[in-house]
Amino acid sequence: MTVERSTHWRPTDSEVEPDPVPPGEAEDAWADEARRILGTVAGTYHRLIDRTDLAAQVQQASGIHSSKNPHYWLSRVLAQVAAVNVLEHEPPLTALVVHRQTGAVGEDYDEVLRLTGAAPIDDELAREKHAAAARMDCYRWAGAPMPASGGHPALSPRLDQRIVRDRKRARTEAQPTVCPHCFMAIPPTGVCDNCG
Repeated sequence: MTVERSTHWRPTDSEVEPDPVPPGEAEDAWADEARRILGTVAGTYHRLIDRTDLAAQVQQASGIHSSKNPHYWLSRVLAQVAAVNVLEHEPPLTALVVHRQTGAVGEDYDEVLRLTGAAPIDDELAREKHAAAARMDCYRWAGAPMPASGGHPALSPRLDQRIVRDRKRARTEAQPTVCPHCFMAIPPTGVCDNCG
């Protein structure tokens, strides 16, 4: 007879069998820890945390681990945090959580918009700018030391780099307009320097 291993567990003193934890109980514990961790993250101006690091930290802090990839459960945990933020009249701490590869809050942030009654934002950049403004509320709420200027909303460094790189690529790939008479590139003024 084979015993199926629980996907959520607490380590025990026994090296043989960990203590299984129901998934709902695990996610509730992770949400409590995520809210606490995000409150700490908010204490530093422009600090962010990526999903992978947050998942590892909530498991470590709660003592409840999972064999499932965080991709499968972290969105539900973040939704719980967002709901508590609304109930407690706190800023949306989940705006501090970004994807490691893209630096974006992504679609998880849509739950914040839904819970706060804001209109959905389909444009990725507009959603990220909304989250950047929400992060400023988080930093102020947590009492993060701010620059003398009062600070400013900012995209994550990784996302900002990607946007700059994409814009640069678009400029270099754009085909210049060519004068039909002398076949020289027409400058941005729209008037050929050779033909006038």
